[in-house]
Amino acid sequence: MKDEDLHRLLGQLRTLQRRQRRERPPVEGLSQSAVRVLGVVARSECGSQPTQIGRELVMTSSNVAGALSELTERGFVERTADRVDTRRVNITLTPAGERLVARDRALRDDWLAEAIQNLLTNKEEATLIAAGYILERLANYFPTPPREN
Repeated sequence: MKDEDLHRLLGQLRTLQRRQRRERPPVEGLSQSAVRVLGVVARSECGSQPTQIGRELVMTSSNVAGALSELTERGFVERTADRVDTRRVNITLTPAGERLVARDRALRDDWLAEAIQNLLTNKEEATLIAAGYILERLANYFPTPPREN
């Protein structure tokens, strides 16, 4: 892919992401960091550890701790000791956190579904679905590290 095409694609993806974020109303009283942490916890099937959250979001441990305190105080996440290593803490959504995440996703999904229905032809919709599979493959690509001699 040419550099100019790559930059255009990246810009288009960022524009769509920003638009989707604008379609979700801010969560009353939650910082943007807490909302981002909540998203990571929601995507984890068996709980997250604070260090994993920090790595994924490229956040300092103190920022993660602050966001987790905020979410815990609001009743959206809970901390439990790991069953295998009790020094580790697992972070999971509470029922209130699950409801908040579901509402947030529904708002974004509704906007995107409406935009697709009102703007795209059937052929464009099929192309978008195919592009989604390609984007998923790209997201799951991890380059092989160079071999040391």
